[in-house]
Amino acid sequence: MYTTIAEVEIEDLARFLSIFATDGRNKREAHGSLGAEVLFASDGSEKVIVLIDWRDEAAYDAFRSDASVPPTMAKGGAKGRPRFTPVIRAGRFAA
Repeated sequence: MYTTIAEVEIEDLARFLSIFATDGRNKREAHGSLGAEVLFASDGSEKVIVLIDWRDEAAYDAFRSDASVPPTMAKGGAKGRPRFTPVIRAGRFAA
């Protein structure tokens, strides 16, 4: 599994989530996404942080190079391209 964090400024959370859960999901699944989790910044910045699990790095690369992805993101109110950071899950702990 290959995991990325995507950070992007958005116009409206409800609009973003609506497209992320439908058109965006179709794009991610077509490229091997295994699932995603959206976090909304509570600092007033209108920023979302998205943790996305991919089948592998090639799946992520295919998603990033798909020319139909940016218009889908724009439809959801993304203000520009997300900043992606590959991450490694180091652990999950209760409380």
